Amino acid sequence: MKTRFFLFALFTFQLANGQVNEENRNLVFDSADLKIIQRADSILSDSLKWNKQDDRECNDDITTGKYSLYCALYKASIDVTGEYVHRRAAMQIVRFTLEKYENGRVKNHRLMDWNNHPDTPFKEVKIVLQESIEAVKKQLMDHNKKS
Repeated sequence: MKTRFFLFALFTFQLANGQVNEENRNLVFDSADLKIIQRADSILSDSLKWNKQDDRECNDDITTGKYSLYCALYKASIDVTGEYVHRRAAMQIVRFTLEKYENGRVKNHRLMDWNNHPDTPFKEVKIVLQESIEAVKKQLMDHNKKS
């Protein structure tokens, strides 16, 4: 009984302090989100620019000009907005899109694990970026029609 009370109290504390990480799948995009994903797609213009060994540390990717999916999105965020926001809608749509292709390749960090998995081909990285771009464009067009 004490264990249940402790767990309930801990969860309540985390919830009250914003520490429970529930992903919001109702994303709202702006034009910067579209530009970020398009920029990441251009950074990963061919397989020679792809780093298949992501460690979520992007300085070495920037130095070598070889980017993991995560670091391409990171660099694109800095290029477009001047900052990186981990749960920005642009980042999230790419995470959510790659879930269709993950097939057990993700254990902890979606972008890193999927990028690094031996079964992830560069062609699939490009597909995920293109599908993400299309999803953002669709929402932005739908919003413009309503305005």
